[in-house]
Amino acid sequence: MAQHDYTIANQSAPTARSDINNALAAIVSQNSGASSPSITYSNMVWYDTANNILKMRNEADTDWITIATLDQAGGTSSAAVTIASQVEAQNGTDNAKMMTPLRVKEAIQFNIGEHLAVGTYAVLINNSGSTIAGGSTVAGSSLRYAITLAPGLYGVGINGSEPLGGTNATGTWRLMGANCPALRTVIDGDGEENKTWSAGLFLRIA
Repeated sequence: MAQHDYTIANQSAPTARSDINNALAAIVSQNSGASSPSITYSNMVWYDTANNILKMRNEADTDWITIATLDQAGGTSSAAVTIASQVEAQNGTDNAKMMTPLRVKEAIQFNIGEHLAVGTYAVLINNSGSTIAGGSTVAGSSLRYAITLAPGLYGVGINGSEPLGGTNATGTWRLMGANCPALRTVIDGDGEENKTWSAGLFLRIA
């Protein structure tokens, strides 16, 4: 660990040699130390040994930019990244933040309606609160995208849970085939309330 002002003053040869060696030691150790160097320069690198963080001075030489946190014991590092919020992931307009697998899933679920154009068929959960008659039309806000629980089985039957799937659908849909019942609530033998949503095949018409 070493730091230096990087100025070699006029001095005797032995002292100059020591001063140069100290400057080189600061360079190879990334100016490491528990506190920042007293004299800084634009784009200067500093390894903060108190927090195990590698930093770089900004172009204006006014602040430090965090590059990565180093795990000295584990021999790994984690880059300093900014994760997109759920809203930013869903809107898809920010091009400077990172996406986690969860954010990708949230973005897909939120925007799936935009990818299902008019004339598209989809299995949707009836979230309207009432039975939808076969052949009738319903707003996408009353429907939710379903996840297949098992072959031929859609919806959910977990106590007190919400419907599985993404956000509400968009546009206007027509139910194809038989009626799609409303939410059913059943009290089981243990007195627990089990909710089951029904799903049907819908055609987007608008």
